[in-house]
Amino acid sequence: MQLKGIKIGYGFTGAYCVFHQVFPQLEALVNEGAEVVPVVSYQVAVTDSRYGCAEDFLKKMKNTCGKDAIKTMSDAELYNKQESPLDMLVISPCTGCSLSKLADGATDTPVLMMAKEMFRNNKPVLLGIATNDGLGISAKNIGVLLSAKNVYFIPFGQDDPLAKPLSLISKFELTVPSVIEAMKREQLQPVLEKY
Repeated sequence: MQLKGIKIGYGFTGAYCVFHQVFPQLEALVNEGAEVVPVVSYQVAVTDSRYGCAEDFLKKMKNTCGKDAIKTMSDAELYNKQESPLDMLVISPCTGCSLSKLADGATDTPVLMMAKEMFRNNKPVLLGIATNDGLGISAKNIGVLLSAKNVYFIPFGQDDPLAKPLSLISKFELTVPSVIEAMKREQLQPVLEKY
């Protein structure tokens, strides 16, 4: 129970193809004693894809965390103004689109609004990236965020360098150790992992 007493926001953005890898990490955080509050982007809250239905994902979050996901900007903004704010935020999976918005300071989804609140309160934000253009147009945003205060990464690498040479995906199984390090204001090393 390495995370007992720690309150973690867990933001899902629309990389639906890796949700099957991310949900076990959500469960692992709960099993380590963390109180986990799910937060979803507008698209995750409503989009059914070939990887599953939005309603099923939301139910799974509630079953795992014991609470409904935050789905609105106003709820995300107000959450950390209550008596018991979050200790940190994990955004995993974090898409290239969300990376771009974070790097530019945009806050147009509940997940990004929650990130803004964390930065305002000088709290850590941990990113688990999943983007097909991580070594393309999104590379500059990763660079900006790697050097940003209070931003940490779940170590990542090229998941399929031959078929998808620009794609980067975090090693999601490193979520718990990444959270532990981020709570100490440290980046889990190495950041670049080989698949």
